[in-house]
Amino acid sequence: MSFFKGILFGAGLGTLGGLLLAPRKGEETREKLITNTRELVELTDELNDNLTDFRESLVTLKGTFDTLVPAFKSGVEKDIEEFRFQAEPRIQQIQAQIEKINQALPQVEETTVIKKGRFSLERPIE
Repeated sequence: MSFFKGILFGAGLGTLGGLLLAPRKGEETREKLITNTRELVELTDELNDNLTDFRESLVTLKGTFDTLVPAFKSGVEKDIEEFRFQAEPRIQQIQAQIEKINQALPQVEETTVIKKGRFSLERPIE
């Protein structure tokens, strides 16, 4: 907030300096100074109003966020738990089927085939 105050203060001083150094009659300079000061006050009030509205919007957004996020999080956690509950028996069934298939397959010794022309030689892998 001090940054905006500094900007407004600097703008006010610049305006005041420009008006005082401008070649005008005293009455015109005073009227211009009063007009510019009123405009500066209006701009400052408008800036404060906008900042207040922004702050209120942020508070509302935070309230909405604080309300929705826990509900969303618990819903996702519930869905994950339900998926695990449904998937776990299926995974166990698949693993059992794989084990049965592995047991039913004949045990084959791995060999290396070396080919030379029309001849081939099979050797066990050590």
